[in-house]
Amino acid sequence: MPKLSIIIPVRNEEPSLKRCIDSILSQSFKDLEIICVDDASTDASADILQDYVNREPRIHASAFERRLGTVLARKLALLDAQGEYVMFVDADDMLLPDACKTAVTLIEKSKCDIVQFRIEVEAEPQKNIALDRFVHYLNSRAMELHGSNILYDCFVNHRFAHNLWNKIYRADICKQAVNAMPDIQLHHYTDLYLSFFLFYFAESYRSIPTEPCYRYHFGGGVSTKTPDGEQFKNLCMVSKTLPLMEKFLRDRNAYETNLSVLEAIRSAFCKDVVNKLLTIPNLTREIISIAMEFWGSDIIFDFLSQTGMFKYPCESRFSLVSDLIERFNADQRTIAKLQSDLEMAQSKMRKMSPRSSQVLRSPARATSRLGHPSPVSSTILKQEITSSPQKVQFRFVQKLPKI
Repeated sequence: MPKLSIIIPVRNEEPSLKRCIDSILSQSFKDLEIICVDDASTDASADILQDYVNREPRIHASAFERRLGTVLARKLALLDAQGEYVMFVDADDMLLPDACKTAVTLIEKSKCDIVQFRIEVEAEPQKNIALDRFVHYLNSRAMELHGSNILYDCFVNHRFAHNLWNKIYRADICKQAVNAMPDIQLHHYTDLYLSFFLFYFAESYRSIPTEPCYRYHFGGGVSTKTPDGEQFKNLCMVSKTLPLMEKFLRDRNAYETNLSVLEAIRSAFCKDVVNKLLTIPNLTREIISIAMEFWGSDIIFDFLSQTGMFKYPCESRFSLVSDLIERFNADQRTIAKLQSDLEMAQSKMRKMSPRSSQVLRSPARATSRLGHPSPVSSTILKQEITSSPQKVQFRFVQKLPKI
């Protein structure tokens, strides 16, 4: 069996996929396997994987017939992994020549469950704003953490980042995590969702300064794009992970001790949604309605409190939000808060334009519930939606064969 398993989820990565895989095949450390899962790509990604499978015995690949998301792609790959250790690589990134050798040496010497190594960033010219701070955050200083401090220091204290690809993991911790992790089709915050379970089960974490091992392509991922309606809905879907993580902790009598972790994660999600709202040049009823559906009035409060809203025409902004908010009932405390927030905002806006004078009524806080599908199998999956929209079932399809 190989010493190291490298997991690569693939979704429309035709331009960069060969470079990524070649960077792994050319590693100075050879005792490894590469497990790729194609998430129903619409380009030539699956064909590229088939070609590698045919000529390289260390590569194993599967392809979803229908898009299921990166979470389930990684879960499938992890359940099939044979290595003692696991690394994650995104298909638009690459490993530097001695990355695997360095990472395996670090985790074997430290005897930790998770070891973080250093990365370098390759940025598109228009995406290099605040790049130094971004790299500094990903390359955390030397530290060692144990037990529940791993979750807390990542999500509450922000002492290190939750990204999967700048770390190496013991495979048994990964399998324990994905076997306990509820299934969900997710396209944003996929690293955070899996990391939550990995960090819960890990007993030890160490960050060790090294020469860079991983080259991250900044500007190519979904997190750096301005979303349209469908993409924004995919972003808001991350709200569905919160009750799943809460139930996971409650089932283990660990909810109270990790409440601050969940609150920090929810706050990060909300902040990201508000920031995305502020970047959308043509805000529509569809976008606001999606935000309200998944997050409720809190998102509207946060959005209206941002100074960025004042760059939009005041009449269209207030009438748009007003029409949507009027569809909901609200308790008096919520109404009072929104009244106060909006009266202050309108007072400022009247100095810019005297035509806006509406006062809005607040919706009740939206809530969401997600069914818990059965765990995925170690073979490839295809998603089928049953008559219940909250329940997802899976059936098997074939892996890409070696020809």
